[in-house]
Amino acid sequence: MRTHIVGRFRANALLLVATTFAVACTDSQSPTPQSPAGMEPSTPSTALTASELQAAGGRGLDAEFTRLSRVIPGFAGMYYDRTGKLTVNMKPPAGRVSALRGTDLAGRLRTAGNAAVQQRLGNASTVVTKAVQYDFAELQAYRNRLSKIFTVRGVVSVGTDEEANRVRIGIERSANQQEVVRALARAGVPREVVTITRMSAIKDLKSLQERTRPIPGGFQIAFPAPDSGGFFVCTLGFNARLPGRGGEFFVTNSHCSDEAGGDQDTRYFQDAPDPEDRIAVEQKDPRFGNPGDLCIYEGFRCRLSDALLAKYTSNTFEDFGTIARTTFGGQRIGSLRINPDHPRWEIVTEFGFPFLGETAHKVGRTTGWTQGPVVETCVDLNSSGTDRVLLCQDIVLAGAGAGDSGSPVFERVGPSEVALTGIMWGFGTGAFGEPLYAFSAFENISLELGALTTF
Repeated sequence: MRTHIVGRFRANALLLVATTFAVACTDSQSPTPQSPAGMEPSTPSTALTASELQAAGGRGLDAEFTRLSRVIPGFAGMYYDRTGKLTVNMKPPAGRVSALRGTDLAGRLRTAGNAAVQQRLGNASTVVTKAVQYDFAELQAYRNRLSKIFTVRGVVSVGTDEEANRVRIGIERSANQQEVVRALARAGVPREVVTITRMSAIKDLKSLQERTRPIPGGFQIAFPAPDSGGFFVCTLGFNARLPGRGGEFFVTNSHCSDEAGGDQDTRYFQDAPDPEDRIAVEQKDPRFGNPGDLCIYEGFRCRLSDALLAKYTSNTFEDFGTIARTTFGGQRIGSLRINPDHPRWEIVTEFGFPFLGETAHKVGRTTGWTQGPVVETCVDLNSSGTDRVLLCQDIVLAGAGAGDSGSPVFERVGPSEVALTGIMWGFGTGAFGEPLYAFSAFENISLELGALTTF
């Protein structure tokens, strides 16, 4: 359940950040708005030139909508309204009251639109239309004039609002709106074309896939994939110490190494396999075999846990006794964004094994914080496509994904306090397609790796 990535690029290029912001108020426009009193006169002409309209484009959705406005005269964008209806904006031709009928427009869009447009249209024979003031190319051309808008203090965003048929500028709550209005005049953008909204700043936020120091459980780790020149990514389970042994350690899955079972001195990095990002080296990874004569399965090798011990290369890397805490947990998928108010779970005890029906939680680099009931306890599981069997494993009704291997599994015992229960190593689905993940219990891990101290 490790994720294989080919190529020499930093793992934070895969960053998934969940960002939220609130819109405090909207500066809405009437169909024929008047310029606010005191607005500075515009120095450049506000009329669009033919070359500006030709250059209007953008990327992604904006580029497609601009293209459609050229092949379907009057097209001004499409969106789902608040009732869920697919709505197409159309600028009526000069001297006419309405644009194309919905039935005609659906056919034109299906013929001219790209795959994304056609997917939304489906088999619909007509679409809902709304008459608007500007076509999409016009909005994009005005937006293209705002190349200096981010030099205005407090401007957060600029984009095209299909529903309002305006260029939208987002500004911080503390920003001076008149400074933005003056910037519009300098750029030659009519005030009536723009909607200004209040919002919070969008800040860079740390997620489970980023580099962090010191490192708690639940963050991404990487190790080389020698055969391809790329690297694999997994999840750091939990930090640990061993009585009588110096140094700091962490636990992750045995299959998150050069070979599952056996010490290969696998090197670990965070967040990519560059020399300056190396954090640890594999120390103990018991071989698969017949532990305690418990392996009764012919032709298969067994272990009690899918776990190995790695030693940090610096004692400053370990965030001992903690697990990363994100903003919310779900059953199938949860947040990757670190909770800014409560960034860590604190390990205060360990549960050797879970009980059936208890709620188990896990934090991993791919699906984040997920949670669900323990639905099977102490079952023997074959690691799919291998001759390996994991003895006495536990199964949770919750989601996981590739790269979550090694995720810490825990149960909540307080507002921010948890009991460490094990590490996750595999996922699948139940009889009705429900998500499941398997984990090795803490007691089994300790039996194979030693008497671990985790808090």
